[in-house]
Amino acid sequence: MTSQSNEVGHPTEGKRHPATAVARWRRGRVAGIFLLVAVVAALIVGWHLYNRPAHPYQVNANSAVWSTDVKFAISESGSGSPVPLVGPLRDIPGVGKIVEVIVDRFPSRKGAAVSFMTGVGVRYAGLVYLNGYPPPQDSCNVHLSGPWWEVSPLIVTTMSCPRGFHYTGGG
Repeated sequence: MTSQSNEVGHPTEGKRHPATAVARWRRGRVAGIFLLVAVVAALIVGWHLYNRPAHPYQVNANSAVWSTDVKFAISESGSGSPVPLVGPLRDIPGVGKIVEVIVDRFPSRKGAAVSFMTGVGVRYAGLVYLNGYPPPQDSCNVHLSGPWWEVSPLIVTTMSCPRGFHYTGGG
């Protein structure tokens, strides 16, 4: 009588074929690697969502008006001097009440920098247009889009920037 491999007491009972064990190990390893990559990707996305300003200015909704305000501010001011707060520069859509506008431009340098400040001194904050200029020195800032930047005051108690803002040192 011949015995089949699935009979009780067969010498191969309870043993597994080596190829099956290797295939099972590979599937487990691939699943582990996939799980690790998914966790790392979720952590990266979560960090980017967390580490952004709480209330960034809405560029898409307001950039056309802001561009008009930049042109007006440049036409009203010389380099490095404050612009009188007249007409549209008193309240900028998406930014708020402006307390100071500063224009920086030099004949030897292309472009301009226009700062629409909602606070000055310790409360140094607002919208900055940068065309050919770096972010303002000694400021907490975040790049919004294109030439638009948002600046925020330094948190004095911790000497750090608000969440999502990055410090640009002075030179």
